[in-house]
Amino acid sequence: MRRGRVLAGFLLAILTAMAAKYCLAQAAMRLPGELAWNIGYDPKTFDPAKVDDIDSETVRYLTGGVLLRFNRLTQKVEPQLAESWNVSPDGKTITFRLRAGLKFSDGSALTSRDAAWSIQRVLLLGDSAPVSAEFVAPDGVHVDAPDARTVIVHLPQRVVEIGKVFDEIAIEPAGRLSEGRVTSGPFYVANYLRSQYVRLRRNPYYELRDADGSVLPRASGVLLDIVENPEEQIRLFLRGDSDVIDRLSPEYYEMLRQRNPGTVRDLGPSLNTEQMWFNQSPASPLPAWEKAWFRNQAFRVAVSQAIHRDDIARVVYLGHATPAYSFISPANTAWYNRNLAPPRTDVAAARAGLLRAGFRLQGAQLVDADGHPVRFSILTNAGNDERLKMATLIQQDLSAVGMQVNVVTLDFPALIERLMHTQDYEACLLGLENVDADPNEMMNIWLSSSPNHQWSPSEKTPATAWEAEIDKEMNLQATSRSDAVRKAAVDRVQQIVADEEPFIYLVYPNVLVAVSTRLEGAQPAVLEPELWWNVEDLHLRGTR
Repeated sequence: MRRGRVLAGFLLAILTAMAAKYCLAQAAMRLPGELAWNIGYDPKTFDPAKVDDIDSETVRYLTGGVLLRFNRLTQKVEPQLAESWNVSPDGKTITFRLRAGLKFSDGSALTSRDAAWSIQRVLLLGDSAPVSAEFVAPDGVHVDAPDARTVIVHLPQRVVEIGKVFDEIAIEPAGRLSEGRVTSGPFYVANYLRSQYVRLRRNPYYELRDADGSVLPRASGVLLDIVENPEEQIRLFLRGDSDVIDRLSPEYYEMLRQRNPGTVRDLGPSLNTEQMWFNQSPASPLPAWEKAWFRNQAFRVAVSQAIHRDDIARVVYLGHATPAYSFISPANTAWYNRNLAPPRTDVAAARAGLLRAGFRLQGAQLVDADGHPVRFSILTNAGNDERLKMATLIQQDLSAVGMQVNVVTLDFPALIERLMHTQDYEACLLGLENVDADPNEMMNIWLSSSPNHQWSPSEKTPATAWEAEIDKEMNLQATSRSDAVRKAAVDRVQQIVADEEPFIYLVYPNVLVAVSTRLEGAQPAVLEPELWWNVEDLHLRGTR
């Protein structure tokens, strides 16, 4: 299931050394009317049902025809191969009506039998098809095809936001595993040279048309050059051998802005968050007084108040980040709680709050009521320059309220061992990548019983009243049939988190992209895939 996932990050090379350190990247020769961009690695699979990596997912998105498509710009589900769909009042039956005259890229007819077979195959594959978990109870799902254009999916229990699940199920020819060679999407896999490129060609039988009735997709194909090194990706873009770059680092964004300012776009806050938290687990080997600090709301709030988020955005991200105070980004327009007070640095309020909570200053050192000096370490992952800079800035900020903070970096396996197994740590700074806008996808973070409930994993019962309320509200949003009820529940969770600060949110890194001035039809969005979600409309100037 698509869940928030911890970002590992990569240490970026010094920009000024690019020319000296790397030879010219060699891109495959483009064909007329062909779009081109880079993927980082060879796709692990061309079987659309088994996709579990980003590069395979790129190929699936470009080739796989789906019953429904989640519009990354409007954040709404829209019919694609289906001309219509409806969900029964109890949420357990979904009925699709296919468009008339659908064909696969080899010219063979596409009917409800193919759609039903593709859905059933995903369900039967189980763990080998990650999307199957989205059905919650895949073993109990039944699919019917009563006529050539009707598909009925029967669910054993209601699934929240079920429409988006079908955005990930490519419709294939029944009984024929084509590995992307025969598709129902805008393109099909025409050629693949390992470690070099994947070439996609236009599906001549693609059914969708634009508002004027023109044939889609507009481009003759897509060339996906396999380029692992980010410096080479930049070089290919500057040479005109690549049309777009997603997920630019702030350093590369600034470099491209200086070289060719018309190509870069800062789309504002992403859905992703960077945050720190304190270990509140009763199973941790920390001394009792440290556990008491970290479980103290006033302590956590004071730490949050002492942090200069604007400095983090300016220094670490060169201005390309947005101060954060919730697990839901303002870019998530459907779920963001606009009533939350924005974060405000107030060192005087932080000091006053600590004094009220029983802490006091001995000279420049903060101590608790029993005289224990407030000292702790913040762990973060080695090799992530941005997080190291953030932790260092936080170290400086907390010294202003008398706290002594060490910054410790660990390789990712060792860090996960501390967090998930030994729980031998005091504080941690990491990020969460949210690949889905729906907060239901974060149940594994917020339910107190979850092993991913980071500040206190796998609680047998909620340790606090506010955690119990989060459990109640998250379960309500997961089961309610009312969008208004779901929204109210998620808003309440956001308010609780803002008040209690189990996670101290720091920034939402901005979405930074580059788009060639020759590319037309681009409408970059903050949701993946940011730049080619509307690939049918993309084309190079003069080739439409």
